[in-house]
Amino acid sequence: MLLRTALVLGATAWVSAFSPTLVPQCSRACGGMSMQQEKTSISSRVLRVSDIASSLPSPSTIEKMVSLNPTLFRQLDVDNSGSVDAEELKALFKKEMAHKWKSKTSDMDEAKEIDLIFTRADLNGNGSLDIGEFERLLNMQQNGDQAGGNAWTQAAIKFRLLNPNSPLADGVASTLVGNKGFDPLGFATSLKTLKAYREAEAKHGRLAMLAALGWPISELFQPFLARSFGAPDLLSISANGLAKAPSVLNGGLDKISPFFFMAIIIFTSTVESVALNKIRSDDYIPGDLGFDPLDFYTSASSDTKREFELKEINNGRLAMLAITGYVAQEFYANAPVFFVGSLVEK
Repeated sequence: MLLRTALVLGATAWVSAFSPTLVPQCSRACGGMSMQQEKTSISSRVLRVSDIASSLPSPSTIEKMVSLNPTLFRQLDVDNSGSVDAEELKALFKKEMAHKWKSKTSDMDEAKEIDLIFTRADLNGNGSLDIGEFERLLNMQQNGDQAGGNAWTQAAIKFRLLNPNSPLADGVASTLVGNKGFDPLGFATSLKTLKAYREAEAKHGRLAMLAALGWPISELFQPFLARSFGAPDLLSISANGLAKAPSVLNGGLDKISPFFFMAIIIFTSTVESVALNKIRSDDYIPGDLGFDPLDFYTSASSDTKREFELKEINNGRLAMLAITGYVAQEFYANAPVFFVGSLVEK
């Protein structure tokens, strides 16, 4: 009875911890909306995909003559704010940047070119380009303006895996890291909703990465560790004598102490309470709990942070597929992930 209660509570904690939580976005002050002063005279940009497509002007001379890349973004972001404003963009026209251009720029209207860049790239109209907006501009330079230059999104629209009017097609939501344009059921209705789903995806991905490593390791080393420490072997033994990790389909969960499940409930609830109580500003990154003891992420440049985020999402997605494969293999083939060292000595 205690085990069943622990399993029910565990399932409840799992659902609450890993389902999308639509937490209201609030400012850092949480005391009301503060008016942000425009850094330039650039007007606020519309966010609807159809409006963006219809109002998008032709590429600027800068896009035609300068190769955009993350290195250039770091050079322009002189104050390390993670964004490039109009003043910083003017550095492109200085002599030190002459080698970036394919031809001379003496007869170019700097103000007009900069305003054109912001018209095409400043999606939220705040007078600066963050790394996501800059990457979108880079993609448009390489792949054309459709779907913000995202080749994955362009393909998804072509094969009807994404509605052309979806927030993922273009706009602020489309610049979220890891956007492959795959949303055939139309779950992504707004940036707020998309961030909630991304947070859930990050949680599932992190758990799956741990499980993708822990599952086969437990099957390989649990018998050895059990014998070494004189502890019981907790693996589930199949009819053909193969040892598999305990799970709902494999069985064997009754061998595990209920206190383990209680510890998991307490841990996941604690982590989730931190996430729920975290103030979510407009630039909040889904899944960011501020855990960076080795300072890998915090001290990195904006483009490097974006690269880290992309790697985590991609590896998490791969791990979720791997775990699904583990479950299918062990259920249908009735065999562990790795056969080596899995035979139980009789």
